[in-house]
Amino acid sequence: MLNFFRKIRQKLLSDSNFSKYLIYAIGEIILVVIGILIALQINNWNTERVNRSQEIQYLKSLKTDFLETKINLESTLERQERTVEYCKLLIKEMRQKNLQIQPDSLGEYLYRGAFSYWRVEPVSGTYDALIGSGNITLITNQKLIQYLAKFSSEVSFGFEDEQMAVDLTSNLVKISSDYSYNVFPQSLYFYLDWESQLASSNDLQDVVRQHMSNDSFLSALIMKTGLENNRLDYQTALKKLTEDILEELDRELDLR
Repeated sequence: MLNFFRKIRQKLLSDSNFSKYLIYAIGEIILVVIGILIALQINNWNTERVNRSQEIQYLKSLKTDFLETKINLESTLERQERTVEYCKLLIKEMRQKNLQIQPDSLGEYLYRGAFSYWRVEPVSGTYDALIGSGNITLITNQKLIQYLAKFSSEVSFGFEDEQMAVDLTSNLVKISSDYSYNVFPQSLYFYLDWESQLASSNDLQDVVRQHMSNDSFLSALIMKTGLENNRLDYQTALKKLTEDILEELDRELDLR
C-alpha cells in the first residue's frame, strides 16, 4: 500500500503537475488524520469497555458490602431498641423507688440496658478502595455517588458521640460495682463460664434498696438514655440510607 502511494507521488512530481500533487498531498494528510481518529476511537471504545466492566465489578462488590451492612444494622437496631427500652424502664422504677422490683428484672435492666452499648459496624471495604484508588470516577450513577458520600459522612458523624456513650456506661458500671454483681442474670454467668452464685433473699433485697437510693446512678442513667435514644434515631436513619443505596445498586445493575 505504501509503495502504491509512493509511486503516485513520484509520478506527479516527475510530470511537474504541482496542483495535482498538492491535492494528492492534502488527501494523503486527510487519510492519515482519519486513520489516527479511527485508532483513537477504537482505543476509546476499548477503554470504555474495560471501565464499564470494572464498574460492574465494583457495583457488585458494593452490593455485597451493603447487604452485610444492612444485616449488621438490623442486629444493632434490635439490641439498641432493647437498650433504650430497658433504660427507660429502669428510670421509671428508680424514680418510683420501687422496692418490690424483682432482682432478676433489675439485673436485666442493668446489664441489658444501663451497661449496654451498641455501635454501627458498616462494611466499607469496597467504598474505601474506590476512594483510595481514585476509581470512584468509574461509577457513572451520580445519585449513587451522592448516597455513598452521604453514608460515609453519616458513619463518621455517628462515631463522634461514641466516647461520651462509653464514658457514661463506664461510669454507671463504676458507681454500682459494689453491689450490681449480685444481680447478674444467670445467662451471663453461663456466657462467662462462671459458677452461678445465688445470693440470699435478704442480700438481694439489700441490693434493691441500695440501688433505688443511688441518685448518682439515676442522674447518669437519664443522660445515657437520652444519648442512646438519639443514637437509635441515627441508626434507624442509617438503615434507611443503606436500603436506598441497595435499591439504587439494584437499579443500576439491572440496566447492565
